[in-house]
Amino acid sequence: MKLAYIDACVWITLVEGQDQYRPPVRAALAALAQNGWEFCTSDAVRLEVLIRPLRMKQDKLAGLYRGLLDANRALNIPLTLFADALTIASAESLKAMDAVHVAIATHHGCGRFVTTDPHFNALRTIAPEWIPLPAD
Repeated sequence: MKLAYIDACVWITLVEGQDQYRPPVRAALAALAQNGWEFCTSDAVRLEVLIRPLRMKQDKLAGLYRGLLDANRALNIPLTLFADALTIASAESLKAMDAVHVAIATHHGCGRFVTTDPHFNALRTIAPEWIPLPAD
């Protein structure tokens, strides 16, 4: 099975993004699924997508995110996560949390890192799958 790590920004864009951003995200995820990619998530993704709804007491929104994430393969956090993330952050010029996501994905052998963030276009550690969003 081909594993695709879905970055938190993809889920946030799909659920809370502007209306014109949702169709390209849906289409990209559908194409990946049709091509046999299994979607993966982690506690790092859960942290990023759930922190705002929980802080704002938006239980319905938090439940929607939980349902989406529960439908994906959950990747555990490796013991070497922070050392790996530090190496990746240095090599790829990534922010700490971005490097954490990449470290989890690479540790588990994910073949794609799916994101709406164009900063990942030059990623070398794992193949980026950038979902371009329409201009405002």
